[in-house]
Amino acid sequence: MMIRNALDHGVMIDIEVTNGIITAIIPATGGFHAGDVDAEGDEVLPGLWDEHVHIRSWAQMRSRADLLPADDSDGVVEILRKHPTDGVEPIVGHGLRWALWKNPPRMSALDAVSTTRPVVAFSMDVHSVWVNSVAAREFDVVDIAGESGILVEHDAFRILSRMSDIDTDTMDSLIADAFSAAKAQGIVGITSLEMESLTDWDRRIAKGIDLITVRASLYPERIHEAFERGVRTGDSLGGRVEMGFLKVITDGSINTRTAYMHAPYEGDSSTGVLNTEVTELERLVREATDHGVTAALHAIGDKANTVVIDTFEKVGVAGRIEHAQMVLPEDVHRMARLGLTASIQPAHAVDDRDVAEQLWGDRVSYAYPMKSFLDAGVNLILGSDAPVAPLDPWHTIEMATARTSDGRPAWHPEEALTRGQAIKASARTTIDVGQPADLIFVGPDGVIPFE
Repeated sequence: MMIRNALDHGVMIDIEVTNGIITAIIPATGGFHAGDVDAEGDEVLPGLWDEHVHIRSWAQMRSRADLLPADDSDGVVEILRKHPTDGVEPIVGHGLRWALWKNPPRMSALDAVSTTRPVVAFSMDVHSVWVNSVAAREFDVVDIAGESGILVEHDAFRILSRMSDIDTDTMDSLIADAFSAAKAQGIVGITSLEMESLTDWDRRIAKGIDLITVRASLYPERIHEAFERGVRTGDSLGGRVEMGFLKVITDGSINTRTAYMHAPYEGDSSTGVLNTEVTELERLVREATDHGVTAALHAIGDKANTVVIDTFEKVGVAGRIEHAQMVLPEDVHRMARLGLTASIQPAHAVDDRDVAEQLWGDRVSYAYPMKSFLDAGVNLILGSDAPVAPLDPWHTIEMATARTSDGRPAWHPEEALTRGQAIKASARTTIDVGQPADLIFVGPDGVIPFE
């Protein structure tokens, strides 16, 4: 098969594809034969990956209330009151950003939305959740939630898991819809970092829900599933699903003031939390390595990143750091030396700029690095962290290049990527002979995947 009249870096080319592999690239001849694909001058790009997705959460959050516009509790209440519901299910929103509120959250404020139905408002980073009194009773967290109604870290994750515990057919249908939407935007694969089991993917594979490639990752509580099956990172689980990574949450997040820091937050004595102790982290990485599973370690605060880098160095293995939002300059160079991968989400740098300035102060000079990683030789890959940001590769690329989403100047523009750099960090293949033909065409009619 020939792909005709495709635009690659300003040059029109024809691409020969045999059994899904690019076998020749030649200057466009202008000819066209039966069976050829005419790109009609559209730009050809490698298919895009989102390297950090919580797919169940994203599939559900697509229909939930968007709380990002809310500046205070009154704004949250107004949005949730207006959000259409069926009158029976919990009222759920996502995008809560309470770190900068002048008045702290109160459960009683959220009770104004409903006193008969659970009301659940997830923070933008999903490391905290705000619940009303009905939800607190239903989820048995009254004592933990207290007057604020705020739960953080593991308590928040438990609520998230409970909210995701819906009928499997309904969930799988939502995920199939999410896959279709992702493919329509040029996504050919995702790394799923959801808190679920390999059996969930066995079921979806049997249903034919594998429209895009998925690397299905596991958390410590379920990593034994991969060990018992003898599957290593990259091994096929069936269909287009592959074994992913061991995901470990090392620290918290900036918006909940739980990112683990070398020095306290501005105007506070807290240095955040270490969710996984150093000895346990090392044990988990060693065990995964022994079974051929690569570790993907969540680290946001500068001390959390130091701990994670130390762990990879002690074990003597390369792996991924998920987020890597605040990394000391000397640790950036250690990452390069150790062959570590920085799996980052450019939208976070834009969405967090105000809270980062307030809570981290002058330390933002080395926060949310992107160009620094590339300059040091660190392998850089991009994702969304959906549902924290949209599963939209073009939004990810725009945030990586623009470093702003409003009328303000770019935030630390020295860390911005070029479009070419952002696309390369969003793809696993290139347009070269011998590469898989997982191509997309981008033109006036939008994005068209190559079938």
